[in-house]
Amino acid sequence: MKRLWMSGVVTLAFCLIFTGVAKADTIGTLTLSNCGTAGTNCPAATYQFDIRSTSATLTTTITGATNLANNYIGSVDLGFSSSGTISGLALSSAPSSLNNWTSTAGSLNSAGSCGANSGAFVCATALPSNPLPIVQGGVYAWTWTFNAIDPAQINGTVHVGMQYGPNNLSNPWNGLIVSQAVTVPEPASWTLLGVGLLAIGGFARRRFQTN
Repeated sequence: MKRLWMSGVVTLAFCLIFTGVAKADTIGTLTLSNCGTAGTNCPAATYQFDIRSTSATLTTTITGATNLANNYIGSVDLGFSSSGTISGLALSSAPSSLNNWTSTAGSLNSAGSCGANSGAFVCATALPSNPLPIVQGGVYAWTWTFNAIDPAQINGTVHVGMQYGPNNLSNPWNGLIVSQAVTVPEPASWTLLGVGLLAIGGFARRRFQTN
């Protein structure tokens, strides 16, 4: 029995050691009651993201009440990999006509648009005359595509950015949701761990039948 337990511990340790190697997809959910670290005049919302080696999707569900200061979205972005790794970027789907949006590899700036830089962000900005109107209970999704990125560079800490408006002199864009550290498990890692645990169970069963 002692040998059985020792074998199980060794197998489990092996699985845990290598769970960080298999990175293929980064999935997570961030729920905020306002603008997070940058302000308080945004509706409560849930932000779900699915980041793969050639695409990224952000789905925003507005759970709080909106008002005249925050019932539009002007721009949105995700940051999820090392600098200088995103090329061939295109916005493949958006909550409103694609003609209303421009996309770039860059992060949000305080002017309510995307700024081109070498940071690993995918960003989309609505044309000034066509910001996205939102309502409580509304679900809004953006999908970006890009040239393949090494899956190992898709790290588990994801930056989520959103700007709410409308934007005018009396009511400028209501901040960014910035630097929200969301560490998520990669599905491949959980699969590897599960296989290891099943192997332990099968080994124990054979030993039991033998005895």
